[in-house]
Amino acid sequence: MEKSTPIGLGLGFALIFAAIFLGGNWLTFVDIPSILIVVGGTIAALLVAYSIDELKVVVPGLQGLLKFNPPDLNQYVHLFTDLSRTARREGLLALDRRLGEVEDAFIRFGLEMAVDGIEEQEIAEMLQVRMTEEFRPIQLFAKIMNSAGTFAPSFGMIGTLIGLVQMMQNLTDPTQIGAGMAVAMLTTLYGAVLANLVFLPLANKTKVQLALLQKAREMTRVGILSIVRGDSPSMIERRLQMLAGNQEAGGKEEASHLAKAA
Repeated sequence: MEKSTPIGLGLGFALIFAAIFLGGNWLTFVDIPSILIVVGGTIAALLVAYSIDELKVVVPGLQGLLKFNPPDLNQYVHLFTDLSRTARREGLLALDRRLGEVEDAFIRFGLEMAVDGIEEQEIAEMLQVRMTEEFRPIQLFAKIMNSAGTFAPSFGMIGTLIGLVQMMQNLTDPTQIGAGMAVAMLTTLYGAVLANLVFLPLANKTKVQLALLQKAREMTRVGILSIVRGDSPSMIERRLQMLAGNQEAGGKEEASHLAKAA
């Protein structure tokens, strides 16, 4: 489970609230009109920018972000090296009895196609399609969070303008100036906090997790296709190590071989 995100959110809000409480009357930082402008405006803008179906990825996207377990890329290297040795000794059909050891549905999907004798090109295409479908909702979630991070401070500025207009209209009544100024300042604060502590960090964390997942899936694709081609276990191991970033590419010949595998 991803721990740094809830820790960071909790710590960030705790520090902000602590500064507010230590500064005096915390009720001055609670303004319902400001909340409606920033939160309601951001939601409204997202509804304009995205369809209802697209926005449905927000809840599962947030759940996926918090439940994300970083893939162990070295384990991928060991797994496919071991599977390639089995296939080299006993043939691709021997991998059928190894399927029960594989928990990852994507890896099992690729190995099942290899065992069934499907052509290499078709396996590559099917894996690519599945990767695209798996990445699409994650990419969309990151895009929505990034958009929200843009909309929130913008509506904070809109609230500021509204508050200033209200304040300017009531210069003759000193009792109304404070309320207008509160809306003007607090909407900017709310928008900045939501954008820089919630939306934009969530978008960035999603992109980081997606990059790790993409690398793991690409290693799986290359590993399975290499096994289907009958490449040597040592070649597969070196190739996956380079994809995992554990060693430098060794020579033009190896780089050319890797390019063909991809």
